[in-house]
Amino acid sequence: MKMAGQYVFPDPDNRSKNDPCIIVSSKKVLGIYNREHDDENMQKITQKVQDWFKEEAIERGWDDVRFSGGQCILENQFKNI
Repeated sequence: MKMAGQYVFPDPDNRSKNDPCIIVSSKKVLGIYNREHDDENMQKITQKVQDWFKEEAIERGWDDVRFSGGQCILENQFKNI
């Protein structure tokens, strides 16, 4: 059973110049992906999951998105300030 709000996509506006990055755990990446794709239930961080997560992060305003293993590092570089 999925809990509402359990996996919320991080907001780049919640970062500061002194703390511009956030590391999203593999569990949270999968939770966000699976919440947005009711027809799938991914168990591993595949290239498909990474590609979707990167595109989604960029659309939401993150400047840099990179994976290290199953974790995702999101960075707000404050380009629009």
